[in-house]
Amino acid sequence: MDSLSVRLENCYGIRKLEYDFNLKIEHKNKGVYSIYAPNGFMKSSLARTFDDLANGKSSQDIIFPDRETKVEILADEQAIVPDDILVIKPYEESYSSKQMSLLLVNDTLKEQYESAVKVIETKKSDLEIAIRKLSGISGRKQSALSMLCQDFGRQEKEIYQLIEELCTDTTPHYSDIKYQELFNDKTLTLLKSGTISTELNDYIETYDKLVENSPILSKEFNHQNAHTISKSLNDTGFFSASHTVNLNVNGEKQELNSHAQLQDLINNEQEKVLGDVELSKKFEAVDKKLGGNADTKRFRAYLDDNKGIIPELADYKALQKKLWQSYVASQIEQCKELLETYATNQEIILGITTQANTEKTSWERVVHIFNQRFNVPFKVSVENQEDVILHSAVPSIAFNFDDGREQKRVNEKQLLDVLSQGERRALYLLNILFEIEARKTHPVDVLLIIDDIADSFDYKNKYAIIEYLKELADLEKFNILFLTHNFDFHRTICSRVGIYGEKRLFTTKNTEGIQLAREKYQKDVLKYWKSQLHRDPKCVLACIPFARNLAEYCGNQGCYEKLTALLHLKPETSDIKVIDLQSIYQNIFADKSAVELQNPNQTVYDLLLQESQLIVDTENDSAELEHKIIIAIAIRLLAENYMIIKINNEEFVGSIETNQTAELFNKFVKDHVDEIESIQLLEQVNIITPENIHLNSFMYEPILDMSANQLIKLYNGIKSINEKL
Repeated sequence: MDSLSVRLENCYGIRKLEYDFNLKIEHKNKGVYSIYAPNGFMKSSLARTFDDLANGKSSQDIIFPDRETKVEILADEQAIVPDDILVIKPYEESYSSKQMSLLLVNDTLKEQYESAVKVIETKKSDLEIAIRKLSGISGRKQSALSMLCQDFGRQEKEIYQLIEELCTDTTPHYSDIKYQELFNDKTLTLLKSGTISTELNDYIETYDKLVENSPILSKEFNHQNAHTISKSLNDTGFFSASHTVNLNVNGEKQELNSHAQLQDLINNEQEKVLGDVELSKKFEAVDKKLGGNADTKRFRAYLDDNKGIIPELADYKALQKKLWQSYVASQIEQCKELLETYATNQEIILGITTQANTEKTSWERVVHIFNQRFNVPFKVSVENQEDVILHSAVPSIAFNFDDGREQKRVNEKQLLDVLSQGERRALYLLNILFEIEARKTHPVDVLLIIDDIADSFDYKNKYAIIEYLKELADLEKFNILFLTHNFDFHRTICSRVGIYGEKRLFTTKNTEGIQLAREKYQKDVLKYWKSQLHRDPKCVLACIPFARNLAEYCGNQGCYEKLTALLHLKPETSDIKVIDLQSIYQNIFADKSAVELQNPNQTVYDLLLQESQLIVDTENDSAELEHKIIIAIAIRLLAENYMIIKINNEEFVGSIETNQTAELFNKFVKDHVDEIESIQLLEQVNIITPENIHLNSFMYEPILDMSANQLIKLYNGIKSINEKL
């Protein structure tokens, strides 16, 4: 991917954004951008728009949904493919990667395995269709073969062993009986409860007496067995070979020389038994107990047509097994073919499984990365390796919690209950690693939109994330847009990854929309400001807090006190001129010993208010750091000016040694409790503007990552109450 063109309108608060990203890898520059956007800018909105595109959703303006939305994102001048986008959000507690099961051992093994399984499943599916047809089972969620295993008390994975056992009996005694007609939910309830057991026993007892009195049939040689023998003789060509059968009928031998004669004799005797008046009465008793339910009516009708099966219902579980046995017997050749196919391919599968278990997988690599890099009180592992590799199962992640004294296996819910917020975020990263590793096998380049992924992590884990991101950026497979409202992260990721020039962007918001512009600081903010001292008054003012800290660290008390008077209102504040500041900078900044500042006779206080007003009048919500520092200093000085005048107590003000703004505020609130509007404004000064902007921590101050509009609004408010004095 060499280029990315973004044209957006009315997307989650983004009024308008147009930008062309150059993703070509040129010299040291990679296809990676870092975009710094203070809070309240377009960062999350841009990430959400890309996420919508990746998931096939339409973006919109949530507050004003009637506004027409435009989303045009082109990769190499063609509409970007949703599958080529991966958006990584700051944190989702319930997020679970869908990519885990895609991280398989290797494609060759997977293909061999799937091919062997497919051959078996095809044969198994053919048998399933045949058994369903014989049994009359249709529309059930459960397959016929799984019901077969269930009735024999076997697990489904034992189906092949069970079929092999059933194949020893090749006589299809009951293959014409429909399992579904006898055993539905209602009839099974009746049979299990014993509700019709008395009536069935009476019927069976009468039936047995009739069979015993039959000149042909007996309890063992009943009509079912007789029909089976008749069919078997006919199928094997017994009669066509001119053989005959002698039956003992009332003590006399009766010779039969054809299948038709034998079948007529059996049918006649069956009709005598089943048509007996007494037996019919017993059947009516059974019928009455069945009730009027649709399923039991079907059951009754089926029994009426197949009365010979009723005696078998005395042990209905045994009958279920006999039916399955008969269905298998009727499909004996198909069953044997399935077993042969299974045996052949099982050897192949066993070899693949053995090889798979000896290889390292991508998700094992993810687990290793996580365990080695991130500082959390638990280790992770994947338990069901073979199922993941070969059966496309979702990996079962195991957690071993370590409190420093002992380790214990816990589930994810237990783990979340004891982890800190930062540690929970680290667990979220585990899923993100799975997502990214899966994308490494993507056939084309992948666009990663990374939205403040390191936000709120402790420093060890933050830098572990940054190091992993650096490795991703080194891969030509990935084009990355880092989005952040944390300037420290922006500065660090640019330094570690190697993001330079036009690929380091700052955002500006105005009435027209969002603009992205090349960051002017590049490597070091203070170094840039020092380089502009002779030409840019904003950089002159922005250096004040840092020069003050250097003076303090170096023991230069005179410079320190004078610079303090430019950050807190002192009696001498309004007298300090630019030329005084020039002298201080020449003293403190060794490489600027000859620097000359513009307008040397202007007071620094006037310059500060002048530049603050220019920033406010631009009507831009800028991400430039010097703007925010200048406005923050002006806010604090104006706030202190207001409070000092209102307090009107020189002795109190002169006694303040530290925390001047806070001390003044506490006194003001005590003396002017009714000035609610002013108190609210001054309270914001304490919250938003730091008491000191230190050289060693200025990158982490909230003032630098907030929207400039917040500072401008506060500046206008403080300025307004000063004008009323």
